[in-house]
Amino acid sequence: MSGSKRRAEQEAPNKAELEANDDEELEFEDEFGDDFEEDSDDMEEAMVHGEEGAEVAGAGSSDGPHDGIRPELGSRLWRPGDPLEEGETLEVDQSAYEMLHQMRIDWPCLSFAVVRDNLAAQRTQFPLTTYLVAGTQADKASQNKLLCMKLSHLGKTKPHDSDDDDDSDSDAEDSDPILESQAVPHQGAVNRLKLMPQASHICATWADTAEVHVWDLSKQLANLHAPGSGGGGGPAVNSPVHTFKGHADEGFALDFSPVQQGALASGDCAGRIHVWQHASGGSWSVDTDPYVGHEGSVEDVVWSPVEPGVMLSCGCDSTVRVWDRRKKSGSAITVDEGHGHDVNVASWNRLVNYLVVTGADDGSLRVWDLRSFRKGEPVAKFTWHKAAITSVEWSPQESSTLAVAGADNQITLWDLALEMDPEASSAIEGREDLQDIPPQLYFIHQGQKDIKELHWHEQLPGVISSTAEDSFHIFKPANAGDGPAAD
Repeated sequence: MSGSKRRAEQEAPNKAELEANDDEELEFEDEFGDDFEEDSDDMEEAMVHGEEGAEVAGAGSSDGPHDGIRPELGSRLWRPGDPLEEGETLEVDQSAYEMLHQMRIDWPCLSFAVVRDNLAAQRTQFPLTTYLVAGTQADKASQNKLLCMKLSHLGKTKPHDSDDDDDSDSDAEDSDPILESQAVPHQGAVNRLKLMPQASHICATWADTAEVHVWDLSKQLANLHAPGSGGGGGPAVNSPVHTFKGHADEGFALDFSPVQQGALASGDCAGRIHVWQHASGGSWSVDTDPYVGHEGSVEDVVWSPVEPGVMLSCGCDSTVRVWDRRKKSGSAITVDEGHGHDVNVASWNRLVNYLVVTGADDGSLRVWDLRSFRKGEPVAKFTWHKAAITSVEWSPQESSTLAVAGADNQITLWDLALEMDPEASSAIEGREDLQDIPPQLYFIHQGQKDIKELHWHEQLPGVISSTAEDSFHIFKPANAGDGPAAD
């Protein structure tokens, strides 16, 4: 899938039920636990509610972490494209979620990043707080912005039959979630956005103007973090600290190295990858000689979590390539037919550093063991999604777990350590709608249109945020687990 295909239409799908401006404290559009039933026709969650009142959680409700999808008897799993029988409606299964919230802003955002904050390292007690930075895709280039957002008072999702007066719920958990924001003008739509792992206030953006910018967002984030500030005072006058105009075309591939502070790679639709380096004194230098090898758009680039100067890229030429900065004449290792289709996205496992996952235009996933990468054979293949894979990311807490987003409006969560057990096999016996579900697939989230990107939260175990044409979602599955954090 060429980079240009990833853009949403240049019209806002539903402009600003919740407007993220800079002058006031804002509230979320709705909290699912309170009023989701009224909006269920629009949300297309994987639950079928039949005439007899039977309900099915197609989003992995279970008795324990990662137990997988086990719908109740007398109901069926619904998937995108399935017809609804007479008398059936779709309804979210709130018992499948520990937390589920939605927000809308002025314009769709193709890309965003989770800010590493100064709050506790592994937070599981509700209500939760998170900080995001996102880039818009407005209908006019001059209206685009970088949005620094603080999402606070994120409470648990309550089942519809819960007692609102339950004494066990604190007033803080019952309060409505709040969005505060600071904006920075950005010329052109933001194709991709990344934050420096070692300094989350440093932000890189790929613009559709074929320029790559680096920003210092320290003031905006500090304003949001300061108690009682509300992000007030309007946006600070801000311009990029560095802009690179040497790419031959716009692009989408962008990544900071987690090992070498200030190392940045940007890949364009012309097949070139440039590497940046942050120097002392705040200046940036960019290699004038790009890394060349892809015959078409470089769709994604990711740095090694352990080796300085080593990165992996994938592209429209169906290849997956490993690069070593010490070797400029070409990629060190190349898999020519990674999927047999455009390879759109990649993620490098930080907990098991020889594992990489890639996603392609045909909806397929491939897991690669870099110790045997030269053989060109993945160690695992999955074909659940029915349209292009748009985002993949390994969990920062659990080494065998990954999240996947697709153009089929699904987010799927996978645990590669899961296998079919006798109890699960017996539970689905005779269920034709469940026969082809991989045992490693333990959760399906739906309700967004044209999902572009997702991210786990390093400091909120099990929490995932996602951006789409119509909204942001932030959720935590009931079976997510609170695994150990990465070092």
